[in-house]
Amino acid sequence: MSVELQRPPMAVFHFPGIHPGMSYLAPRPGWVLRQVEGAAVRLFAESDEPTVRDMQRSAIERQERRLLTTVMEINASPVVLENAQFRNAFGMIDGRIWLNGAAGNRMRNKFDQQNTEEWRQGRLVSAFRRGRKEAALPLPVWKDRAADLPVAIELKNGFNYYHFTTETLGCLASFVQDDGDQPINLHLPQDNLRGFLTGFIEAVFPRSAPRVRFVSSACRYDRVRALYSHQHYLYQVEDPRVQAAVNQPGVDPRWNTLRSEAPYRKAVAMASYDSSLRLLREHALRRVPRKLVEKMPRLVWMGRDEGGAARLRGLSGQARLMAGLGERGFHCVAFEHLSPLEQIAQMQAADILVAPHGAAWPI
Repeated sequence: MSVELQRPPMAVFHFPGIHPGMSYLAPRPGWVLRQVEGAAVRLFAESDEPTVRDMQRSAIERQERRLLTTVMEINASPVVLENAQFRNAFGMIDGRIWLNGAAGNRMRNKFDQQNTEEWRQGRLVSAFRRGRKEAALPLPVWKDRAADLPVAIELKNGFNYYHFTTETLGCLASFVQDDGDQPINLHLPQDNLRGFLTGFIEAVFPRSAPRVRFVSSACRYDRVRALYSHQHYLYQVEDPRVQAAVNQPGVDPRWNTLRSEAPYRKAVAMASYDSSLRLLREHALRRVPRKLVEKMPRLVWMGRDEGGAARLRGLSGQARLMAGLGERGFHCVAFEHLSPLEQIAQMQAADILVAPHGAAWPI
């Protein structure tokens, strides 16, 4: 069953505070957005070809101008959804698309691709403006017992390391204290699982691992628990908690221009992270023995076993690069030969890590 994305936006998307069907698990979160310390990021480019180098440097300058100078953590909170459906790695409430985190971003992108006309985009902007103006706050809190409800979490697919670790794995952290026996369903489009998914779940969340199920068929729930990232909430609701956060002294004033259009969402995405990622890091490091970290190399080239399942990268000049790195004390580490906890320990131990860009980057 396909989703008709050319309907009016209020009929396509679920708007918190206007449409029913989503309630926080108690207690209601006290914050939505908060300032955190960010990393120092320096971008640079080099090339043997002057024309290519100039193009790269121009692109970097444009990117640096777009970067917000204040980094924010976005709260991801447990909720209960009513009359919900999960399929193809996204959720719906009462037939409306639930704008939740990365899954919501993908559905927004699909909507934009099918609604390119100016009047359709204008209608979308008006819908978000209406949502901010008319949302009834605070959002409700679920008052009944929730431990007997299953959990549903979106999973883009069963083979992409990046999307699994950054979007899905950390969501389990919000349910580790749950003493119930209800399944934790990871909803993905196809049953195309790679072994590293279960390996990381068992390593980082051993207590929850026996309850995790991978579900590739559409599934309806009268009531279900889920984890709600407030990424899209920033544009959908005029929440005083958000305004208080962006009006703090020293915050980049561009945080005051939160809008739903793609360039604004991209700028926010580059200067923020969900609290589920922080919780994932905390849980993962608690599972790693200090002795394991201490024995790992501190200067690392992230290699690949291209004789296995990994795609050939075809990196030209790699032999010279490896020779130069070796002279400087770097060790070549193929992460696919490490256990999940060893991978985490290696990343924690590394002072410098050099790697070709790709979806196999570790957490």
